[in-house]
Amino acid sequence: MTNTQDVRPFQIDIPQAQLDDLRERLDRTRWTEELADGGWDYGVPVARQKELLDYWRSVL
Repeated sequence: MTNTQDVRPFQIDIPQAQLDDLRERLDRTRWTEELADGGWDYGVPVARQKELLDYWRSVL
């Protein structure tokens, strides 16, 4: 019997065309203006969104 808590390696296979499409869509992001003193009250601040986008572009 296999222990279901054992760590097992896996591989993900995403076609390069899909990764290229995602990168192109990320590059075309249209940013809104940051709300003055909005902080997290109105959602994720634009600066944080840009950081996340930069991260995702770097791992593609």
